[in-house]
Amino acid sequence: MWSLLHSLFGTFNGTTYQVNDFVTALTPGAEHFTRTLVVAGLTFAIGFIEYIYSFFLVRREAKSPYNLLMHSFYFAIDSMGIFVFALAAHATHGFWVFGFASAAEVVWTLFEVYNLVKCVYVEREDVWGANVTTGSAWLRVCGWVLVMVVTVNLFRVFMNDPAMLKWYIFTNILMGIMPGLYWEKRGTRLGASFGLAIVILVGTINSFTPINMWSSISPYFSMQNNPWFYVVGIVAIGFAIRALVVLHRLPQKPAQLNSKKTIW
Repeated sequence: MWSLLHSLFGTFNGTTYQVNDFVTALTPGAEHFTRTLVVAGLTFAIGFIEYIYSFFLVRREAKSPYNLLMHSFYFAIDSMGIFVFALAAHATHGFWVFGFASAAEVVWTLFEVYNLVKCVYVEREDVWGANVTTGSAWLRVCGWVLVMVVTVNLFRVFMNDPAMLKWYIFTNILMGIMPGLYWEKRGTRLGASFGLAIVILVGTINSFTPINMWSSISPYFSMQNNPWFYVVGIVAIGFAIRALVVLHRLPQKPAQLNSKKTIW
């Protein structure tokens, strides 16, 4: 019993990981290199698919699967990542993973900018009500972006997170938990998708398997050293499963919307 309590609430083995953990794990010839590369590639690919769904859903159905706070949070994380990974690439003499990650962050940030613009020009009444003007909506969007940018940068320092790994698990936790709650609150399948819900579930499970990207890069994220990582994973997976149940209970989408086929 005391051993269990200590593992959950006592002093953990180390407080962070190192930038060079990426280099060690993802240099060709490293032990488990292929497995780590495949798991990391799958993690990045799922993240792109999740936001590509948002891109298409808001275009076709005039509703995004994610709310304004999620969009502004992800904008803050990913815009910060552009610089963090670029600096890490410079510090590691151009290590390929950091260069790729910095470029990927540019694409993700542009996806988020697109969705923030759609919040103002397409979803404004859904988000704020009928009496909010375009100018007022822009002020609110910029306000949330400002809050998120300064907050995530401050907490990155507090968390001693040299290459974004700690912050990025929070993006996957949030993705597992929040969309289903948002869809339930809206009471419609429009702007949501069974395909997206399945991708979110797969991505959440992928983030918390024993050979996830995080533990493959650094032992800091192993079950022995960081049990709460896996406890929160169980909760996030449960909410991702619940999102499928929520969608099943909501009214079906119309087959056509504004001459465009709705997304499954």
